[in-house]
Amino acid sequence: LEAIRRYYHDRYGAESTFIPYGAVVGKTSTTRMLSTLGLAPGRYFLYVTRFEPENNPLMVRQAFEALEADIQLALVGDAPYAAGYISEVRRTSDPRVILPGAIYGAGYHELQSHCLAYVHATEVGGTHPALIEAMGRGAPILYLMTKENHEVAGGVGLPFHDAHELTRLMERVLQMDPAERARMGEAGQNRVRERYGWERVTMAYEQLLTELRMRA
Repeated sequence: LEAIRRYYHDRYGAESTFIPYGAVVGKTSTTRMLSTLGLAPGRYFLYVTRFEPENNPLMVRQAFEALEADIQLALVGDAPYAAGYISEVRRTSDPRVILPGAIYGAGYHELQSHCLAYVHATEVGGTHPALIEAMGRGAPILYLMTKENHEVAGGVGLPFHDAHELTRLMERVLQMDPAERARMGEAGQNRVRERYGWERVTMAYEQLLTELRMRA
């Protein structure tokens, strides 16, 4: 993140080179994982994260449960610690909430490709791969307002500050015209192409390594 690069400059007077993660642009057409989980394309919100307090999966679940709509939430993830917190996240009587644990690979890509919107609620960290990957898949983005998340999502996502605001944003997305949701998704894909495409990232690494070799 540029925010981290500036931090090192301001705090330590050290110059650094910022190269972001990369992501693929384009949806996956298959839906096998959706069928396995009982999800329908475009009929679920998605959040993929480690189940830790600073990532707020509990807040996301509670915000969704306040939503009165025939829609589902796929809350995907786990963690090798924080057993008490994970139990609290999983403790729900709402049949609309799907908690399948961690999912990787093709199934993960399918879930991102076909969600109604992707929720990103991390409080700490830099460029989260799941966020830019969801943008690359064309998912409308709802993100917790932090400096880092805003730098990544920019003007292509909808920010929230707490569970109440997230519930209202979920309602807003549900009420959107499909064309408006599609435009949000396309804006995210364009941002990935411009800032996080793998070719751009690879070229940045090649340039950095070339400069380092010339200094040696």
